[in-house]
Amino acid sequence: MNLKAHTSLKIAYSLVLLGAIVPFGLARSGWVALATGGFASAPFIGPLALLALGLYRVFLVARVPGLLDSQATVGIETLLRMLGQFLLYVGAVVAVLGWISGPLMHAFIQRRTDSGAEFLVVGVYLGMAGGLGILGLIFFEFSRLRAFERSSR
Repeated sequence: MNLKAHTSLKIAYSLVLLGAIVPFGLARSGWVALATGGFASAPFIGPLALLALGLYRVFLVARVPGLLDSQATVGIETLLRMLGQFLLYVGAVVAVLGWISGPLMHAFIQRRTDSGAEFLVVGVYLGMAGGLGILGLIFFEFSRLRAFERSSR
């Protein structure tokens, strides 16, 4: 029996991937990049390869039907799949919030501080919460891998 991936799961999966590989909103701002080590002098080959592979995966998820489907899971794989799906949805919300947080903060904050600390705090917390989506992606993919390994035996 196959477990079908719904359209909402495909969208959440793609949003989490895009949130991890394409820096938008506060994540690309100078102070957040400095706080998280985003301005390292490392070569651009690694980030460009990650960008290309991530965009290719999003393209595959969007174009190939049944790509995120898996075999039926039992035991710990079921728990990991459910937890992974939940964290993917949370990560998708965080990714979208990260993209629109800059304009939202400019619209809602009437009195800004001179240092702009409120933007730093929001950016850092969104950056930390973005890890939940990546963790969900890992749990989801690991449960799929274990289900395929179990069905091949």
